[in-house]
Amino acid sequence: MFNTGVYIRFFMYMAGVDIIMVAFSRFVVRHRKAVLVLFLILLIPSVLGMFLTRKNYDILSYMPEYLNSRQGEEILEENFNLSGQAFLVVKDREMWEVKDIKSRIEAVDGVKEVVWIDDFGDIAVPVWFMDAEIRKNFFSGSSTILQIQFDDNARSESTMRAVNEIRKMIDEDMLFGGEPVIMNDLQVITSKEMVYYMIIAVVSIYLILSASMTSFIEPLLFLVSIGIAILLNMGTNVIKGEISFITASIAAVMQLGVSMDYSIFLLHRFEEERQKHANIDEAMVAAMSRTGVAVMGSALTTIAGFVALMFMKNGIGRDLGIVLAKGITFSLLMNITVLPCLILRFSKYADRHRHRPMIPTFRWASQWMVRFRWVFLILIMVLALPSFLAQRNLNYYYSIEHYLPENSRAAGDTDMIRESFMNTEVVYVLIPDGGAIKEKELIGRIEAMDAVDSVMALSTQVDTAIPDSFIPDDVKERYAQGGYRYFEVRLRTPSDDQQTFETVDYIREVTGKMFDEYYVTGSPALTRDLAGLVDADNRTVSVISIGLILLIVGLSFMSLSIPFMLVLVIEMAVWINLSIPYFQGVTVSSMTPMIIGAIQLGATVDYAILFTSRYRENRERIDNGLEAIRQTIEDTGRSVLTSALTMIAATLGIAMIASIKATGELTMMIGRGAAISMALIFLGLPSVFLIFDKLIGWTTKNWARPERSGQ
Repeated sequence: MFNTGVYIRFFMYMAGVDIIMVAFSRFVVRHRKAVLVLFLILLIPSVLGMFLTRKNYDILSYMPEYLNSRQGEEILEENFNLSGQAFLVVKDREMWEVKDIKSRIEAVDGVKEVVWIDDFGDIAVPVWFMDAEIRKNFFSGSSTILQIQFDDNARSESTMRAVNEIRKMIDEDMLFGGEPVIMNDLQVITSKEMVYYMIIAVVSIYLILSASMTSFIEPLLFLVSIGIAILLNMGTNVIKGEISFITASIAAVMQLGVSMDYSIFLLHRFEEERQKHANIDEAMVAAMSRTGVAVMGSALTTIAGFVALMFMKNGIGRDLGIVLAKGITFSLLMNITVLPCLILRFSKYADRHRHRPMIPTFRWASQWMVRFRWVFLILIMVLALPSFLAQRNLNYYYSIEHYLPENSRAAGDTDMIRESFMNTEVVYVLIPDGGAIKEKELIGRIEAMDAVDSVMALSTQVDTAIPDSFIPDDVKERYAQGGYRYFEVRLRTPSDDQQTFETVDYIREVTGKMFDEYYVTGSPALTRDLAGLVDADNRTVSVISIGLILLIVGLSFMSLSIPFMLVLVIEMAVWINLSIPYFQGVTVSSMTPMIIGAIQLGATVDYAILFTSRYRENRERIDNGLEAIRQTIEDTGRSVLTSALTMIAATLGIAMIASIKATGELTMMIGRGAAISMALIFLGLPSVFLIFDKLIGWTTKNWARPERSGQ
């Protein structure tokens, strides 16, 4: 789509690139059957790799290894085998019935143990005679809670199988919640909906392309070519072993929406070259050699945005950035190999089924865009400041349970368990095993916090006056092993509540004053650390993505001013996009702003580059600046609209059906961002160019200045 000589001029500085592209194009065209067969064969291991790639539903597992909470988690798993924990609430049952339920759950493969009141006393004794603290932890009205500890972590396959088995054996009136159960729901919903995501994206993009092009056949070829690229991309993820469920949900759709432009660009050039060459093969060689380098340059800006994600401290950014950048690379490869072969193979069929493009030209729209340019510029400037401030004050959610839909059984049960027992969120405090006295003192300070419901430790269950040698080994080894001892701090508040964050900070502060080595971990502590990374990651992604794109655009246009103008316009579009949730009063995932900032900037700055390069051409041949702007809008309108519509079509349909909140909001913002970027380019960029025309002329190589163009 981006038929611009600006990229070609930049990359032609690399000696011999054009010669290499011609030779490569001839080879592909000459051996097109072999090329198609080769990539069809490569699909076999790719499909296998795609099914063998695990999906990670634990967003906290992507936290940096150097964090105290991550190190503590590893020590707990290594020394105490503490992994995933779920909760089962049983109501209106006799004690012996609950005991039977516990025994059956303990027999499930993957369950390490089930902790209940019978581990602390004889259930034949009436409940009101039991220790008050223990009774409080396990009973609420007519309900009792069982704590299920699994062999492996919450995201492991064995834990997922165990959760499914437990679901089968419990009754409908029982509440089953906790992190492993939530992740099981995430897995089920994501696996089911991903197929629908792709179907919606493919059908929507096909309809958009069919309306904007002159054939119903060629859009199918585009989808086949990019479909192969998607399979190769997702299949090669097996090298990583696993990808996050967020990456799995949006990577294929993003690759489809972003890289469709390259296919359109090749086809448009091929149609031009067919008018100049009698031989269809020579026309394709010319089209490939003259678009290959230009498409690579266009893709660089998109890849730059994805590369910026790789520098996040939160590992999900690296996971998503690698997969998306790899996907664009595979799409480029298909564009210079498979797609030319498909176009040549089916050109006769495409020629038989031609129609007029259904998307209108911008002839009339360009006139009123120019006429009211100052009105649009003022409106954009008025929106810019409040949007900038609003997007900096978004409210975030961090906990994995907020990713689930409101009607999720796991999330609903977890909320009800928390309301009844108020202690499902557990902070683990790990300290050197130096005896019970110091531990007891630390616990006393922690229990004073309002958010703390209870503390379970060796020193709270066994009198500190009793020597360690008198304590049974099974009791002692539960809390003290490998030179460490730990205790559980059960909280009344959710893991991503501000009061929880303050409590975790206080626990770290008081523990650090008493011990040189200590670890505070568990879901609330990990979530607190996740929240602490957001601001730094936001700055990192923003600085790197903007810096890389400024460099690429500056070198492409050989300009000092144009890069800042283009990036500013797109950044304003990003601000407006991200400010909408603030004004709607909704919370968003903590990862949404940085992902949107990088993707929207990298994917839609190409619209601005196309507009600028065409304006440069028109500026050289049209004396009147306003007419040059109007002609540029008319020339680029349909192309940019088609590109934006493919992105919108690939995402908004998914946003409407996605049950996973993060997936829905990400796809909604990506599609909406494409529309906002397109609007600001057509409504704001013309006035910017007219205002700073002299500055552009002074700071840009070979830019037509007013005195040279007769203006």
